[in-house]
Amino acid sequence: MSIHNSSSSSLNAERETDLNTAKNNNATDSTTILMTGSTGFIGKEAVKQLGNSEAQLLLLVRSKSKARTALNAYGVTDFSRITYIQGDLSAPGLGLTKADRERALQANIIIHAGGTMDVTLQPKVAEQIFMNGARGMAELAEDIQRTHGLRHFIHVVGFMSPYGRNNSPSISSPNEDAGDKSSGKKSVISKVFHSESAYEHMKFEADRYIRQHAEQHSYVLSVVNPSTIVGPYPTGATEQTGGIGMMIQAMRRRRMPVIPGGQQHWLPLVSNDVVAQTLVFLTQDSNPSGGTYPLLSRKADSPDMKELIRLLAAELDVSAPRWSVPLPMIHAAMKAGGTKISGIPPESIAFITKQEFEVQQTERLFQRMGQKLPEFSELLPYVTADLDYRFSYPSQEDLPQGWTRTRKGSLAVLVHEGEGEPWVIVHGLMSSADDMIPLGDVLWSMMGNPIWLVDLAGFGRSPVHRNKIKGTAFKGQVEAVRSVLDEIQGPVKLVGHSVGAAIAAAVLQESGRENIQLAMLQPVWGAPKDGMQRLISRFPRRMLQGLLSRMTPQQVTGQLKRAEASEINPTLLEGYARRASSGLKSPRIAGANADLLHWIKSHSSDIVPQTSADAQRTLMVWGTNDKGYSRPENIHSSVQRAELPYGHQFPLFQAEEAASLLVEWQMKRR
Repeated sequence: MSIHNSSSSSLNAERETDLNTAKNNNATDSTTILMTGSTGFIGKEAVKQLGNSEAQLLLLVRSKSKARTALNAYGVTDFSRITYIQGDLSAPGLGLTKADRERALQANIIIHAGGTMDVTLQPKVAEQIFMNGARGMAELAEDIQRTHGLRHFIHVVGFMSPYGRNNSPSISSPNEDAGDKSSGKKSVISKVFHSESAYEHMKFEADRYIRQHAEQHSYVLSVVNPSTIVGPYPTGATEQTGGIGMMIQAMRRRRMPVIPGGQQHWLPLVSNDVVAQTLVFLTQDSNPSGGTYPLLSRKADSPDMKELIRLLAAELDVSAPRWSVPLPMIHAAMKAGGTKISGIPPESIAFITKQEFEVQQTERLFQRMGQKLPEFSELLPYVTADLDYRFSYPSQEDLPQGWTRTRKGSLAVLVHEGEGEPWVIVHGLMSSADDMIPLGDVLWSMMGNPIWLVDLAGFGRSPVHRNKIKGTAFKGQVEAVRSVLDEIQGPVKLVGHSVGAAIAAAVLQESGRENIQLAMLQPVWGAPKDGMQRLISRFPRRMLQGLLSRMTPQQVTGQLKRAEASEINPTLLEGYARRASSGLKSPRIAGANADLLHWIKSHSSDIVPQTSADAQRTLMVWGTNDKGYSRPENIHSSVQRAELPYGHQFPLFQAEEAASLLVEWQMKRR
């Protein structure tokens, strides 16, 4: 038998391995990897990480051009060791031509990670994708083993698969009760309310088939069982919106009135970079022994469903449900029409479980990798904010060339690399880092410096700030922006717009650093002149949050026009209003805006607190056509001043003019 769960020989070999090194035994001969699923959520990260190895990659894809585009967008830049093989897992013989099949047979390692991530797949479609794919990949493995030897077959299959565990079902015949996770027989309630989807069932059958085939043909098989997958450290960017994303979608719409399962249940999670690291490490083993590796933490070290829902609710700025309901009852209610209310399919709760998983073999593997079992608590706020952002802006386009999303300090940041001192730009109300891209692009083209566009806490893709005490939202934003600047040791140019300028000024004051230069663009100090804004700013927080969430693009446009005495490009205005309205549909983003509106209303003093030294490094640019706010008058005499004939939003709508003033300011300082 070629797959081992706990053989004494593999255990002894692992004990003899140096646990302080993360390097595996390098293969003595050349490595050629045939891989399916290379454009999926796991696959793209694995290809990216394999770029640091010397392995040749044969990627089975349906479209070569689309695959290259997807990988390039993910950050893969070196394609010199990548060969595309056109095929289809659901087609007979994988849809391979004779020439492509010959290329595939050159591999000595197989990573089979392909298959559509869709828990709502119909049974026939699921069988075509997963069983046809399993049979086709097994045939290739058999031929490779017979001709020149298959070093390793690595299969990626969901963590709920019952195979490969102690007391698991036999692989010698199909397991009709694969969905029963606790015993060989289904309980009465499981028969009535069975929640296993065709997607899950066929993945489990593919697992069984490949295990059986590996035993029959004597090749080494490792089965990697990722739990529910989220985005990588440090951003948590989760493009796969199924799984936990369905739960987040229901909660942000306030359509989850109960806790699924309760305290005995949990939702295991793992990031795709950890899965990819595991795959890459296994490909580098020169003498693999095989095994089954559930990728998740221990249940005792993870939040139960009650705690997870509480954490998600805090991040999404919604009220957490108080009562738990058994999963079979929730599944039955969703089947009976509850899906229309919650907005999520009944299959989405299939990943919530009571089980504890056997992770001893995974722990030994991770010791060899120089790592511990995945710890997820730090990443959860960023995953939540990222998914919430994706649901808020479903038509979000790819970033312009040169920009990447990352994390600096505790905030999400857009970065454009460059030379010299970085510009750190902080947006204002009803905005995000994405809205500042035009200003960042112009600045970069004129100066070539690195540009960092910050999402304030609770805005864009940044989690809400940790300071939950009432009335401390502004302080929380200042602390969050300071955490970004802490990552820059040398001089920095800090730019803030609107209330972002007030936050930036407070950062300068509290940091005590003498290497920060500050530019305040249309800074907000004191209550607005607009009577309607003053009125709604007095509403209780939840009421104000609700009002903001219901703002239409037309209402956003009307508010901007009332506050601007100058004309705004209609196309730019329409696009901004549409984005602002979409963002405010998120309770998290609406709540962050409400908090800053409360601060503006209560902050009656228009005195900008600055020392003489800070003032000499500060520029204030004012748009004279702003009808919404008054110019701060009591600023230090050493602050340099400039004016533009525009309104409050000039950094967004007149980016070139704003950038030119900033560049001129820097030239004068030199």
